[in-house]
Amino acid sequence: MKAIRLDSREQRKKLAARHMPYFVDIEKGTAIGYRKGETATSWYLRRFNGKGYNTRQIGQADDTIAADGVRVLSWPDVLKLAVAEPARAEAYAARYNVQQCVDDYLTHRRARGRSLIGIKNDEGTLKGFVEKFGTDQISDLSTSELQRWRDSLVNQPSVDPDMTEAQRREKLRASQASVNRKWTTCKAALNLAFNSGRVDADLAWRRIKPFSDVDQARTRFLSVAECNKLLGVCPLPFRNLAQATLLTGLRPGELTRLTAGNFKDTRLEVTAGKGKLRHVPLTLAGQAHFKKLAKGRAPGDLMLPNPEAKAWTPMQIRRAMAPAVTAAKIVPRAVFYDLRRTYGSLLANAGAGDAIIATALGHKDTRMTRRHYAHLLDSVVAVELQDKLPKFRASRGKSKASVEPPSNIKIS
Repeated sequence: MKAIRLDSREQRKKLAARHMPYFVDIEKGTAIGYRKGETATSWYLRRFNGKGYNTRQIGQADDTIAADGVRVLSWPDVLKLAVAEPARAEAYAARYNVQQCVDDYLTHRRARGRSLIGIKNDEGTLKGFVEKFGTDQISDLSTSELQRWRDSLVNQPSVDPDMTEAQRREKLRASQASVNRKWTTCKAALNLAFNSGRVDADLAWRRIKPFSDVDQARTRFLSVAECNKLLGVCPLPFRNLAQATLLTGLRPGELTRLTAGNFKDTRLEVTAGKGKLRHVPLTLAGQAHFKKLAKGRAPGDLMLPNPEAKAWTPMQIRRAMAPAVTAAKIVPRAVFYDLRRTYGSLLANAGAGDAIIATALGHKDTRMTRRHYAHLLDSVVAVELQDKLPKFRASRGKSKASVEPPSNIKIS
């Protein structure tokens, strides 16, 4: 087999993209790896610890971006880390415990500008994780002890003679779904430690699978009549916010960040996170609504400010929604996010396919769309089948069945 060279950009360009890294041994028990994906390239370091190999990603390759010696590494940078400073690197990883891991994760979340409420929720979720494993080294954690702790969080329903088996199963399902969400946050903190090179392996927690078939999609949709009743009792400026949701299906966070400059006559330009921008087309009613809201505002002014002329907070939205739902006598009670789901349901009932709904709602793909709107999409499919497929019926006095074609098909 032809020897692989990784020390030159030109040599690396000749390699085919693949999932597994290309490895080059540089000394006994140590190898440098290079992974070439379809859009990005990265460096790996593999070491033999006496029992097996530890492999970890150590940074991005400098194929298209200049090396900075920290996140983007040149070949000399990788070589120095692999050969010149192995002892220091191992000591660096060995001192890293769960408390430090959680602290770094929350700092990372704040640096990315995430919701303060979301970060506060993460702090509460990770508190129990720190209480259990705070001083333990990440590299010493085992799959069995992590799984035992994760499973201990599930609340087993108490024996109650008045509780049916279905009710008991529902309580257990809800508890398992809640634990899944908590464990996802813990894994995110551990994954950050692995991806930033503080630990050499992630297998201990990667082996732990979530409880299956416990997450239920929220399928609360409002009728058009309920929407009109709700808008009729909402005070300004909350009414503008609710109506904007029903006309666009935007997420609350997307709506509260909208400025007058995001309105482009027939569409909205919405920041979709990570610097991405998506275009949301508007109906004639939507165009009229946002044209009215943008009138007299500077491009940088908030399109949908709260009564204090500031951005709405999640708590303020909840506090405004609750009395409006009560006044409109909507049963079962709805939350603000149900307005976004209602927009999607109206599209599904109008015959829009899952790809159209996913694009309109800003879903990355159709999996989330199918999860929340599958029953509505299935009813649209049923109507299409009823209209397109022929009807079969037995003919009297004949051995062969006759076929009645659809009304929109002519047979000469």
